[in-house]
Order: sequence, then structure tokens, then C-alpha cells
Amino acid sequence: MHILKLSGLQCRFTVSLAAYTMALCIYCLLWTPHSAYAAEIEGPDSALPAHAPHNHAPDLEDDLDDPEDVYKYTQIEENGEQHTKRVVGDVVTLGGSNVPGLLNIEAGNTTVWHFNNASLWAPYANATPGLPSSIDDGDTGDSGTIYKRQEASNRLVYISVTTCLQPEWNGTTNQTIVPPQLTLYVSNSTSNKEPGPSAPAERQVAITLNEGFANYSMNATTDVYMAVHAPAMPNNFTGIWNYEIAASIDNYYHGAHPASPFLYLVDTDTHAALLVTNNLTEANPDDLVYQQWMNLTSPFTVFVQPTIDKRLDGMRNSYCGMTHASINNASSSVQSGMITRGLGHKPKEQFYIQELNGSTSYFGVLAMEGNSTQIGPGVVGGGGQVWQPVNFKTKADNNCALVFNLTFCHDVAYAVPSNPDRYPDQPSLSAVYDSYAAGLYENFAKSLDQIPCNTTLSAQYSPAKNCDDCADAYKQWLCAVTMPRCEDFSSSLPWLQPRNMGQSPINSSASSIGSMPHSDMLMQVQDQLNQQYVPMTSAPSDSKAFNQTYGSVRAANSSRNPSIIVDKIAPGPYKEVKPCEDLCFSLVRSCPAALGFGCPDPGRGLEVDYGQRSDDGQVTCSYLGAVYYLNAAPAVGGKSSLAVFIAVVLSLWVLA
Repeated sequence: MHILKLSGLQCRFTVSLAAYTMALCIYCLLWTPHSAYAAEIEGPDSALPAHAPHNHAPDLEDDLDDPEDVYKYTQIEENGEQHTKRVVGDVVTLGGSNVPGLLNIEAGNTTVWHFNNASLWAPYANATPGLPSSIDDGDTGDSGTIYKRQEASNRLVYISVTTCLQPEWNGTTNQTIVPPQLTLYVSNSTSNKEPGPSAPAERQVAITLNEGFANYSMNATTDVYMAVHAPAMPNNFTGIWNYEIAASIDNYYHGAHPASPFLYLVDTDTHAALLVTNNLTEANPDDLVYQQWMNLTSPFTVFVQPTIDKRLDGMRNSYCGMTHASINNASSSVQSGMITRGLGHKPKEQFYIQELNGSTSYFGVLAMEGNSTQIGPGVVGGGGQVWQPVNFKTKADNNCALVFNLTFCHDVAYAVPSNPDRYPDQPSLSAVYDSYAAGLYENFAKSLDQIPCNTTLSAQYSPAKNCDDCADAYKQWLCAVTMPRCEDFSSSLPWLQPRNMGQSPINSSASSIGSMPHSDMLMQVQDQLNQQYVPMTSAPSDSKAFNQTYGSVRAANSSRNPSIIVDKIAPGPYKEVKPCEDLCFSLVRSCPAALGFGCPDPGRGLEVDYGQRSDDGQVTCSYLGAVYYLNAAPAVGGKSSLAVFIAVVLSLWVLA
């Protein structure tokens, strides 16, 4: 975890502000001597370029009865005391389109900003390299909209504000509230050159920042005036706000997509989490854009913070807030890279976040620095973007470990039963499982070679499936059952299957972070062994299925693969997310009957060995590429009666 101290940030802000003010003074003396103060700004046509029309924007009020120059001071109550503060000061002119301004602001103060006519009618920015293609994150908000450039009577101006620093909690109790948000004011009247809390409401638009972000777009023909206002300081908070504001004629300089989930949880163990983006393109592997995505090193980044830590509450939609207030996306704790595993086998970015604590709740925020290739002033989108946070919790037991990026079972990515005493790192554990599955597949491949695959349609074993389908279905099933998806034994999720209860729990010193004490797990196991165990409610009434306990059945006391999991890895008790039953159905339908594959019947073992998919985004059964709340992938084979009917009709047609 790398946390930037606020005092240092404030010093840098002060230096930046001084340099900016000096440059502004020189600029004003040389070019626009009347733009320093709101009261001295001349008429709207004073600086129009030759090609610009001499009229007002159609949506501005032509209200020339400017109120008197009042509201310069106001009474602010802080901690029970009244203070007089200047709420409207000197106007600060932005340096141009896509050139942000950065300022500190104290409670109760207002700063007016000016986007001048020359910047409004300046040439549009040259295109800069960014992402290979736009991403469809489902965002319908203003921050993701790209408008058509206008050259006629007016221009569209994109205004955005982000909070980079906010007051800190200094109360004696735990923080229960967040600092209040700044407010962005944008004048919609040529007569309102000092927008803010004291200006007439009908002459401006007020937008309260949402988690440190706000944006607004408007048509304009001349100078645009904005303001940022800081609210009164609540009790038990101290400090200042720092914010960044920008106006652009191209597109928003800052971006936030608070309603767009684009980062998803794959799985966790006690010290790490595996997260992945949604598909970044729907292009096919032969398409150029597909290859361009896959050639990227790391277009996005991710920020992770414990939910109990309140320092980022109030700035979760702000890229600069994320980078300045708290950060753990350093290369030592986050590994990222492009993958095609999962839904659609399309390009995605994967994040492996380490140095986490066991049994701890976190939120992760997907972010993009600048426009992914360039950052900072002059770059369209140079202020970065953030997406909706994803919440997750790390595991509590130390006998489940994440594996991914395997050689043979390359679509496997989740926690599997482990033992850090015997396999202390991910590569060694992955190699054990992967080589075991590859060996089993080799034997299957020899059997499949005996089937006449490359023959005429009438001679094939199925008109709907071929040997490639069989091989793929077998590999999907094999990897899922050879590498069970592991969950904490302490979890109470109803779809989990207890496994290996007959083995003593491990008490690993190699995984001290988040490990469950040996005695606690042993007590949990002992308490459950004598409880009634009825996994198959549809079993025949005279079956022993209704007269058994967890301690009396093999399914709960051993593992799916005893020779490797029980004997070699020895993880102790764990719970398993059972493989999806459609993996077995697909295997039977895709392969020739000569191979002898079959699935257990309901009430005769199906419920013990396999689980069913959920429509609510939960991973209630294990399939390769499963991701929480991105469960849109169709069943591999499904249990569709229509599909079975079609297969039977086709088979009868061939026999006829």
C-alpha cells in the first residue's frame, strides 16, 4: 500500500498555484488586459475571431440588467462561530481548451473561472492515439458522450471538475459521514459573470459533485463563466479542498462512469484477488482491432481500498482523488495483462492484486490514466477516467489459493484446494493440477483417435457434433472437475459441497495472513460431522439418502480426486463450488457413445456431483471463465429439452 501524505500535496499545490498565477499575470499584461476581474470584462463581442458569428448562444438568456456588484462577502458559520469570508474573488482564466486549472479552496469560498472567447473559437485538438476502439461500458451518462463538432453559430463546451483533496476527519470517534461535496456553477446568462451561491438561480446551473466529480456541457458563442464553491466545514473535519477544473471544445477532460460496472470479480484467496474487465471489443481474432487490443501492455489500472477506510469516501469518482489520496496500484502489488479467457474469448484486461488481508472487504475501481496513451494538459481526456467500484471480500481460510494463466487448462481462473506448507507459491500449485489434467487428457485423446472423425456426414457418429466438439467438451469438463473451485469451509452458501472433512485441517505457518487457526476449523468440522446430510431431496423414499450424516458419506469425507487432492496436496476440509451439470450433459451429447460417457440421474448422485447455474450473477456452479455478476455466458450444453429433441430428430434422419 502506498499512501501519499496530504501535507506534501498541499505544498505542491501552493507552488503550482504560484507559478500558474505568475504566468497568468504575464499573459494578461501582453494579451487580454481586461480579463483579470469579473467587473472589468467587456462585452461578448470584444474578442471574437474573424470567422465567428457576432451573436449570442441560442440558449443563453439575453438578460442585460446585471445586478449590483454585491454578494462579495458572506457570513459563514464554522464550529459555532460566525466568520466573514470573501466568497467571490478574482476571476481565474483557464489556459485554453483541455488545459486544467488546479486550486485549493477553503470552506465557504467561491472561485470564478473564465473560459475565454479565444479558447472557445480555437482550432479543435488534433487526434491523439488512445484506445484501439471505443468500449461499450453501458454508460448513458454525459461523461461518456461524444458530441458532433459544430462550426456554425455556436460551439459545445465540455466542463468537468474533480476533487483531488478533501478535508480530513479529526473527530474522536469513528468517521460515519463524508466531507460535503463541492458545487460547480455554470452561468447560462451573459449578464452573470460571477456565478456562485449568491447569484440568481435562473442565471446559472448548479451541480453538486458526486463522489468528487461533476460535468456539464453547453452551447456557447463567447466567454463562459463557471465557479466552484466550497461548503461550510462540518464539525470534526479539518483542512481544505483541492480540485481540478477544465473546459474543452473537444470532449470532457475528466471522465467518470459511476453507474457503469466494467470491472468484475473472478475470485479471491486470503491475500489476493483476481479482477477482470468486461470484453473490450467484440471483434474477431482475425480483425486488426482485436490484435491491437491484445498488443497493449496495460491500458487500464485499478485502485483497491478497504471499505472500512473512509479516506476515499467522497472522491470515488475522481481520478486525481484516487491518485493523490490513497493508492495501491504499484507494480509490486498489482500484476495486469491482456487475456481472452472467459466470455466470448474476447480481449479483456486482468488484474491480480496482492498484499491484501484475509477476511477483509475491499472495493476496487477501474481507472484509465489520461486517454490511455497520453496524459495531462492539451490532451483530450487527459484528466483520466474512473468506473463504478466493485466490492469483494477475501477468503478467511488459508487452504484455497488462486490459480490462473495455466498452460493446459488455460481457461481455469479461480481458487483451488491448496496447502501452503507443501506448495507455497502459485506456480508450484498450478503445475501440480495442470500436469495431472494434461495427463488424463492424453489418455482420452488416444481413445478419440480411434473414432472415424474425418469421414462422410452419413458415416459420422452425429450429424450435429464432431470430434472437435467432443474434444472441447471433454477438456471443459475435465479441467472443471480436476480443479475444483474452492471456498471457505466456514461459508454458509447453500450450493456449496463440503469436502475432505475426514482430513485434519492444516495449520500453516507459511500463510499467516488471514489463515484460520487449526482449532477453529477443527471445531467447525466436529460440529457438523453428526448433522443430517440430505443432498438429494428427489431420491426414492426408501433410499438411505434420508438417513445419513456428513460423517457417514464419502462425498463429504473425501475429495473428487483423492489421489491428487487428498494424498498429494492435503488441503484439509474445504467447500467446493460444484461443476455445472451442463458440462456433463454437453460431454455426453458431444462425444460418441462408444466412449461410454454418462451423467448421474437426479436423486441418484447428480445433486452431489454437479450444480446449477444462477441467473442473478452469483457463481453457484463452476465453469471455466466464470466471473461474478458477468454471468451472461450461455450454458455449454444446457439441459434444454428442445436441444435434445433436435438431436434425436437428426439422429433418426441419418438412420433413415
